[in-house]
Amino acid sequence: MNSATVLTHSERQVCQLLGLMKRLLLIAIIWVPVPAVCRAAKPITWNLWPGKAPGEVKELGPEVDTTTPAGRLVAGRRVIRFTNVSIPNITIFRPDPAIDTGTSVIIAPGGGHSILAYDLEGTEVAGWFNSIGVTGIVLKYRVPGRARNPRKSWLAAAQDGQRAVSLVRARAKEIGINPNKIGIIGFSAGGTPVKYTALTAKRLYDPVDKYDAVSFKPDFAAPIYSGGFPEGAELTGDCPPVFMVIAHDDKDRSIGMAELYIALKKAGVSAELHIYESGGHGYGLRKTDLPVTSWPDRMEEWMRRFKLLER
Repeated sequence: MNSATVLTHSERQVCQLLGLMKRLLLIAIIWVPVPAVCRAAKPITWNLWPGKAPGEVKELGPEVDTTTPAGRLVAGRRVIRFTNVSIPNITIFRPDPAIDTGTSVIIAPGGGHSILAYDLEGTEVAGWFNSIGVTGIVLKYRVPGRARNPRKSWLAAAQDGQRAVSLVRARAKEIGINPNKIGIIGFSAGGTPVKYTALTAKRLYDPVDKYDAVSFKPDFAAPIYSGGFPEGAELTGDCPPVFMVIAHDDKDRSIGMAELYIALKKAGVSAELHIYESGGHGYGLRKTDLPVTSWPDRMEEWMRRFKLLER
């Protein structure tokens, strides 16, 4: 016999089995399902206006994140706080095509018309909507509002909100969404774009192009911890369904939201209001021990009842 190793029949069978297992493992690795977030298209950003936005005459400093190490944390995490936003835009986050419902939601972060809580009440919200098959469209509207109109610090946000809905609906085919399933959600001061699209009928700027010939009225709306009425409110049966969330201990905002619900009820507008005992203000979707942070589950249920999550 030569010096080469001679395997028994049993040993050859073991080697063959090990080889087969390696090949199967390789196939499993190759064919492992790709997470939905990886299959989703890369976000795209569009400027809202073809030139300067209405009333833009004052030059501000560069856009900047004002968050500092000592800044308020939410659920133990920092918050991106943009200010000096002079070129408003929308960023479109598409869901996995396998679960895409064709529904979209424009998302307006809050920040007292001074800053935008861009991740807490913007991109993180878009990520959640993507997880239920909805396109999230984050609206970066102009702040600070007082630098543009000291008497109406809300005006720039309202104009940008109306423009955003018209632009998204006009270019719905390009985005790949249903033009009749476009909603808007806004947090705190981000409720301004919500209310001036869902609850008013007058455009707050002169049309600038063909997109402004398209309606700025959303198909559903959700002001989140944002009470009160817009100037020139027109509450009629033409208003879209409204979903609202607030905490009882959110200063007097809970009163303003309850009053808005009552007015919608009297006007015959479909509305759903959730008032939680505690939670304060500015929690976004970040989970804590408080029941108020389960509100996205309630909104998902509401959307399902309106068949907004059907494919």
